[in-house]
Amino acid sequence: MKSFAISVMAAAVLMAAGPAGAQTAIQAGMWETNDKTTMEGVQPIPATSRKVCLKAAEAQLERLLFPSPEEMKQHGCKYEGGLQKPGVLQSTLSCPPNDEVAGIDAKAEITFSATSYEGLGQIVAKDKAGTTIKGSSKLSGKRVGDC
Repeated sequence: MKSFAISVMAAAVLMAAGPAGAQTAIQAGMWETNDKTTMEGVQPIPATSRKVCLKAAEAQLERLLFPSPEEMKQHGCKYEGGLQKPGVLQSTLSCPPNDEVAGIDAKAEITFSATSYEGLGQIVAKDKAGTTIKGSSKLSGKRVGDC
């Protein structure tokens, strides 16, 4: 339950191919992403950092923030996102619970440029028994070079 929910916001908070993807172009190359997630009633979660190589064809902010479209489809997730104004992505993600993982509702607002981003995400995870956990993530990333 916790690992998928955290990956949604943290490991880079669910990419969907669609209209928003064309609007959130970033520079291809090696990116370093950082996430600090806190969940109510859960032991402190260590901050995460990872490096991701984005090729030109996949150089969209969503590729850094969200699980792959295949993973989202596997979990029955629905993604909506788009630019509210230049350089600001607002997105929502909803995934139903199943026997293995909790369902999630996530919202994020990310300010970005071609070479960096930062923002906040809010998440609510709910399992089939109705147990709810709320959390938030501070997200950031920057392009660190070529790959």
